Amino acid sequence: MQIKVSRSKNSCTLYVQKSYRNKQGVSTSKIVERLGSLEEVKVRAGGQDPMEWAKAYVLRLTAEEKEKTRTVMLRLSPGKLIPKGEPQCFYCGHLFLKQIYYQLGLYRICDRLASGTKIEYDLNDVLQQLVFGRILDPRSKLGTCGNQTKYPEKMEVSLQHVYRALDVLADNQSYIQKRLYKNSLDVVRRDTTVLYYDCTNYFFEAEKADPEVTHEDGSKTKGLRQYGVSKEHRPNPVVQMGMFIDNTGFPLAMCINAGNTNEQVTLIPTEKEIVEGMGVERIVVCTDGGLSSEDNRSFNSTADRSFITVQSLKKLPEAMEKWSLETIGWKLVPVAGANKTSQQLEEEGKLEFDLMDDSTVELYGNRTFYRERWIVNEKTTFSQRLIVTFSYKYRDYLRQLRNREIAVAQVQAKKGTSGKKSKKGPGRFISEVYATSDGEPAVYKTTALNLDAIADEEKYDGFYAICTDLHNPAEEILRLNHNRWESEDAFRVIKTDFKGRPAFVWTDEHIKAHFIVCFIALLIFRILENRLNYAYTSSQILSTLRAMTMNLCRGEGYKPNYTRDDLTDALHGMAGFRTDTEIVTNQKIKQILKIVKES
Repeated sequence: MQIKVSRSKNSCTLYVQKSYRNKQGVSTSKIVERLGSLEEVKVRAGGQDPMEWAKAYVLRLTAEEKEKTRTVMLRLSPGKLIPKGEPQCFYCGHLFLKQIYYQLGLYRICDRLASGTKIEYDLNDVLQQLVFGRILDPRSKLGTCGNQTKYPEKMEVSLQHVYRALDVLADNQSYIQKRLYKNSLDVVRRDTTVLYYDCTNYFFEAEKADPEVTHEDGSKTKGLRQYGVSKEHRPNPVVQMGMFIDNTGFPLAMCINAGNTNEQVTLIPTEKEIVEGMGVERIVVCTDGGLSSEDNRSFNSTADRSFITVQSLKKLPEAMEKWSLETIGWKLVPVAGANKTSQQLEEEGKLEFDLMDDSTVELYGNRTFYRERWIVNEKTTFSQRLIVTFSYKYRDYLRQLRNREIAVAQVQAKKGTSGKKSKKGPGRFISEVYATSDGEPAVYKTTALNLDAIADEEKYDGFYAICTDLHNPAEEILRLNHNRWESEDAFRVIKTDFKGRPAFVWTDEHIKAHFIVCFIALLIFRILENRLNYAYTSSQILSTLRAMTMNLCRGEGYKPNYTRDDLTDALHGMAGFRTDTEIVTNQKIKQILKIVKES
């Protein structure tokens, strides 16, 4: 390649020109890049002589092109042993995660946390290893630290540095979440008008809960690992995690509490951090029934905040429950994307149906019905709207599940056993009757199906209720409530895909830091899914990233050790670099790392 100068009466323009042979074998040339006018090149040169800068630029382009086209010949001997202790296989799937990591400014956050302290290790390297390891190969902190040799770039971190870094992360949890949100606004589009909050807990392989600690001032506190109602029905101590997800599916904020903490009291403090610390206003908070306390509803019933929450029909006042279960006066929920005119939809919206009518089942058995009313409670400072839905499909699904449990209960009743009593087990459908002569101890027990319990539970089949203070159309509120699956899926990814539990740390600070790392990993992974236009499942993306490795070609570079497919092509197209050439030279790896850090 060479510089071509095009001069005119009033200007001088520089181009990059390349010579080549066309299909007929004739030598010719073409322009591959316009560098700009002399004045524009001076700006790009940054004070350097524009012609000298242009010549150096062309030399670099020529060297890069030769690097792409040269053939690498490997000389390998079947009798020569590979060097002991030298890794032969390296990650390359982490490069796509690393690009988003740097775009989120996490390296700047680490620099900010390390500035003014006595930290001697590279906090950024530690955090990268923890985050990438949580996604690509979840292990204990010791195992993650041992995997640092699998990265083509050097990250020299010792185990003691990892544990010291966990203390730093725990002490700056609020700052990290705040900066992540601010930085992410420049990386991806976020919709914080609707926020989904949910809680879960993670078990620890410990024999007992953390003991009570007395401090110098006489106050007493307990550690985070406490006995609580485990979501996985385990007898181990647990730690509770609450998390806000925005309407685009990205994690926004999280909190870590002791395992025996009431979920309902965790919402307001975390939400205050979002409103006051992140400057997020005018939000709708959507929660499940377990978080729908009157305090939480009242806090979110203001000019700038609203709520949508699941409402248990069994916990409604008797008159309200009776109204909710009535079979007349039901309307159809409009179907999104239905091929109907606005006039047809308007006419359909005026119709009312009787759920017990055979024609309703026959014509609209696949549709969802609803009815609504406002609730005014003198004890509260706000009014709320009750929306009750009914679905024949949901009713049949619940009855199918119950019939299985009734069949188990019948077998147990015939054997004279009632099984384990619980709110969800078959034992709830078995009644026990003790018979005895007058004045004698009851020694005879008769077990039978409790038909009253079955009938009482069956009357709620197909019904579902939510409460809100919004005035929006019912179908819009139902759609927003349906998106609560985003928070459930976020916890599933952390627990199952990232193996967030059991956690192999035990101090409160390290426990908090462990879940901060999981939170950061989840945000990076969700952004990656977004950039792939949600065309692939999380399992597909994870399995592909974890399979993307390279074998060392000593002195030359790395040979890809994975199968190229549509997903790997999409990842490379998104990132702007490629690792799927026959060999990735050492020079190319350096260029990729530069692209990753500067993108």
